[in-house]
Amino acid sequence: MAGRVTIAQVAEEAGVSAMTVSNVVNGKPGASEETRRRVMEVAGRLGYRPNVSARNLKAGRSGLIGLIALDLTSQYGLEILRGVADELASVEQELLVNATYHDAVREKDRIEFLAHGLVDGVLMIAPVLEDDTVTLLRRQNLPCVIIDPRRLDVPLPRLTVDNYQGMRQGTQHLIDLGHTRIAYLRGVEDLESTSLRFQGFEDAMRLAGLKVEEQLIASCDFSYASGFRTAARLIDDDHHRPTAIVAGADLMALGAIDAARARGLNVPTDFSVVGFDDLPQAAQSFPGLTTVRQPLHDMGQKAARALLSVIDGQRLLMDHMEVGTELVVRKSTAPPPRDSAV
Repeated sequence: MAGRVTIAQVAEEAGVSAMTVSNVVNGKPGASEETRRRVMEVAGRLGYRPNVSARNLKAGRSGLIGLIALDLTSQYGLEILRGVADELASVEQELLVNATYHDAVREKDRIEFLAHGLVDGVLMIAPVLEDDTVTLLRRQNLPCVIIDPRRLDVPLPRLTVDNYQGMRQGTQHLIDLGHTRIAYLRGVEDLESTSLRFQGFEDAMRLAGLKVEEQLIASCDFSYASGFRTAARLIDDDHHRPTAIVAGADLMALGAIDAARARGLNVPTDFSVVGFDDLPQAAQSFPGLTTVRQPLHDMGQKAARALLSVIDGQRLLMDHMEVGTELVVRKSTAPPPRDSAV
């Protein structure tokens, strides 16, 4: 059939009204199962596709969802973005992506730009989210869901992982293997997730009767280079050398593995490392990194579904949505060497 197939052509072929075809292809109730089956069969055979642009225009919508990410150079943000894109594609919504690279002014400017009818709603991945930006979002009444906010009390719908339990589980894994001198690499200090992960580490150690040694706690910036430098310094301290390191992010953990190997240590025979994230690099590294998995792709999908519900005028059951983590044991962890001092 030449040209674009219209809803009227489908209706004529199926022997129903155009309204019935519209209700069926848009998932609305009212048609019998037989009618629904016949309409879908005809629509598929003729190659009919709903006119999404016209539908959005009629509903007063753009059909666009904005996404503002702190950083699109990391696999962390890209995995969440992939989940968002997959979810929106399933409902024929388009995505407009921006990155701010830690610039609070640019972040606020992007919100102002998108809020003037360009998008129907916005998702934000690990945003700076200063108070005036929050005020702007609320004043513009722009539907918004925050993924991994810097602080949990932000007065907007937000999605996080269970950082505390995840890190407790990762630390407990090393304790169960027999490690007693465990170092910890913290992340960026102004993130609430950093504090929650460290609290999980501390509680796991103390509940096991182990001392949290100040000399074995260090701050990093979530990068491979920072993890390498900091782990090297801890390993070089002959008086307080750990037998294992827990890192607040996979990139830091991968840096720690290479720092240990650069100093002649075998991972995991001589030295164990646990990360947090389960980025694709974690499975691809040698040895494979034992880590706490954040379901990044699923987080993107869940946040996108929540935003679409808000756009449709539905009220979320809770403003703070939390997803669980999972310990993924690979080859970077083993019992401590027998000759290590207790």
